[in-house]
Amino acid sequence: MDNLYLRKQLNDEYQEVFDRLYDYLEKDTKKSSFDKNVILNIALQQCLEGIREKKKANLVIPKDLKNYVMKYGRGPVFKEMKKKLRDQDYEKLIISSIWLVFTISIVLLFIGCLINQKFFVNYYVDLIAACIAGALAFQNYKIKRRVIQRYTTDSFFLRLDMMTILSCIFIKVMFHSNFDVTYLILVISFLVMKRKVKPVMEQAV
Repeated sequence: MDNLYLRKQLNDEYQEVFDRLYDYLEKDTKKSSFDKNVILNIALQQCLEGIREKKKANLVIPKDLKNYVMKYGRGPVFKEMKKKLRDQDYEKLIISSIWLVFTISIVLLFIGCLINQKFFVNYYVDLIAACIAGALAFQNYKIKRRVIQRYTTDSFFLRLDMMTILSCIFIKVMFHSNFDVTYLILVISFLVMKRKVKPVMEQAV
């Protein structure tokens, strides 16, 4: 669920009714995970407003969860929250992709140094920097893939990532040029992804 950190602001009464809704939606096999996410975010927003206005939790999320889900599983409130979450996802996607460009560049620099046996500091320091960059790249790639898979099952973006990485590794191994074109390839791949993914996300919502 997105905005999960906001659940910490719920008191015990609201946490109980929210968890009940969460469990109810988890058992619903007809709704997509994205639609469930939208409804939960609507409920979370209403819970926080209810706490500020000192309302009873059962008045915000009633016992009849079926009618509540039917009411907020469509309509203007649902569409508005969907757009809000889409914008959040797009922002996360761009940030994680930018981090990927920088972190993968560091890993590729280390591969180049390893091949040429010329290190920036020494082998161990450069290795540690490359390992940290690799771990950050892995975490950001998981975020990127999770966001993309939420909106499309098209394999284009996965193929683009694979082609980019393989091309960069091939160039690093085969060509020992002073001008590092791998960074340029990563930036071009990022720009292609950015251009292609935005209409896909807008169409999905």
